[in-house]
Amino acid sequence: MKKIKLKNKDSLLIRHWLVCLLFIANCQLAKSQMQINLQASLDTAIKNNLTVKNEKLRSEYHKKMIKTSASIPQTNVIGQYGQINSAYYDNSIGVTQSFNFPTVYSNQKKILTEEWKTSVLNSALKEVETKKLVRQLFYGYLYLKQKEALLYNNDSIYASFLNKANLRFTSGESNVLEKITAETQRGNIAIQLNQLQKDVELILLQFRLVLNTTTAFVPYEQNIKYTGEIARDSNLVNQHPLLKIMEQQKKVSFLNQKLEKSKLLPDLNFGYYNMSMKGTGSDDITYTYSTRFQALQVGVGIPLFFGSQKAKINAAKINQSISENLFLQEKTNLQLEYKSAINQYLMHLKTTNYFETVALKNASQILETANKQYLNGELNYLEWVMLTNQAISIKSDYLDAVKNLNESIIQINYLITK
Repeated sequence: MKKIKLKNKDSLLIRHWLVCLLFIANCQLAKSQMQINLQASLDTAIKNNLTVKNEKLRSEYHKKMIKTSASIPQTNVIGQYGQINSAYYDNSIGVTQSFNFPTVYSNQKKILTEEWKTSVLNSALKEVETKKLVRQLFYGYLYLKQKEALLYNNDSIYASFLNKANLRFTSGESNVLEKITAETQRGNIAIQLNQLQKDVELILLQFRLVLNTTTAFVPYEQNIKYTGEIARDSNLVNQHPLLKIMEQQKKVSFLNQKLEKSKLLPDLNFGYYNMSMKGTGSDDITYTYSTRFQALQVGVGIPLFFGSQKAKINAAKINQSISENLFLQEKTNLQLEYKSAINQYLMHLKTTNYFETVALKNASQILETANKQYLNGELNYLEWVMLTNQAISIKSDYLDAVKNLNESIIQINYLITK
């Protein structure tokens, strides 16, 4: 094949265009993806997440509903024409209005107010849950990228091993098993990389979905370990929005019982009537249509058949007991979850410290020594593969330990509403 020689001027021009193309490609990549740290991720999610937005809208809805507490029945307007009072034809018009006893409206307003407070706490709970999810996805992505980097490093190790195995096989210094072993190791790494890259794509998609933004954000943090102090005060759990919601439900149940009791109070009825009375009255005066007579009406609605209402009161009492039991149960559950999370944190912290102070150094020494001895012919390929995989396994186990440590810290922060 004939080689084409380029002049210096042409060569420089080609290099110039290559640099330009690489610059444009990098600019496009920078536009399509943008790095974001944890705090910015949390702020973006709280601002844009649809679930959080919906809870805030529900809170506004319940706030507006407070004004519906005094729901008064429609006013009745009555008109009459005919022989109402005598043989003469008269007309009459009346207006009547019924009301619940004022205590009923007062209790309804209290219930709606407490339900609004509950919705505010629900909004706070969704924010706490969203923060937990963002942290899980953020550090989950960093973990997967570190795993990916480790696999690429492993692949380069076995690629070098495969090249040497091919040379040794070609020169007759080794058999085909050494070459097949190297190919198999690289094949396994390729399979793991393919699966891992799918996991990276999925978790990145979930992360952007939670942030709910058109910008293609990518989590970035120099340290894959979750940093920050850990609160060791179990009393902080009592401030969790979920527990406050359960406490609010206790109040609502109590007020519902009061409301049902107040419905045993009499209803109030008021009326006003205006009518004509043609003819001679009891005062011996003759009246025509132009003379109008007025009357007021006041009445009470007495609940004579109150069996159904009594049943509602008893049901409300049971519901109040259920709310109290659920509150106590949830309080116990959160305390147990906190203690468990602290124990998990201490265990994973100890494991991670061991890897950082001992195991990782050992892994580097194993890998360095194995390579030297293999090159010097002091190790066969099977021994080298075994030692190399041992060192790789230590590094991989360290990443798993960091992942577990992060998850325990995230759970603690969730329980103390941090």
